[in-house]
Amino acid sequence: MPKPKFCVNGHQMEDTWEVCPYCHRTGYQTSGGSQGGAKTKIEGDLPEPRQSSARKTVVLSEIRKAPVVGWFVALNGEQRGEDFRIREGQNTIGSAADADIILHDKAVSGKHASLRYKDQRFYLTDLDSTNGTFLNDKPDPIAREELKDNDVIRIGEVSLKFKCL
Repeated sequence: MPKPKFCVNGHQMEDTWEVCPYCHRTGYQTSGGSQGGAKTKIEGDLPEPRQSSARKTVVLSEIRKAPVVGWFVALNGEQRGEDFRIREGQNTIGSAADADIILHDKAVSGKHASLRYKDQRFYLTDLDSTNGTFLNDKPDPIAREELKDNDVIRIGEVSLKFKCL
């Protein structure tokens, strides 16, 4: 069985191709070697002229996401019905593009709150947001609270129902 062939930017190519149809680069590499045929991904930019030390190959089996331990479901707003996976460890909630859970609401801060799963417990922490984080229709914002299954939190104008696994 032939080994997979990849261009220098990591796009998989057919064996007969000499030029990558995606990035129009010549040159390729095959996976295999000490990895026993494992698929690979090339990370990093290749400066001109190409320098082999500017890229790093990462075995895809080593790139793992933390397991899903629960989720939020939006109860109202633009994202009503959308569910958001909660992973083991730290999960940031906010309107910033790099937040783990992105809410599209003008009243939500970029990094509004965080939810941490540790030792079989979920802890919701407000990250000094402008409008606060609320739990189960309580009138006062929280600083840090433990979440239980079916709790409802409000961040900005968005209410989220919490479900744990």
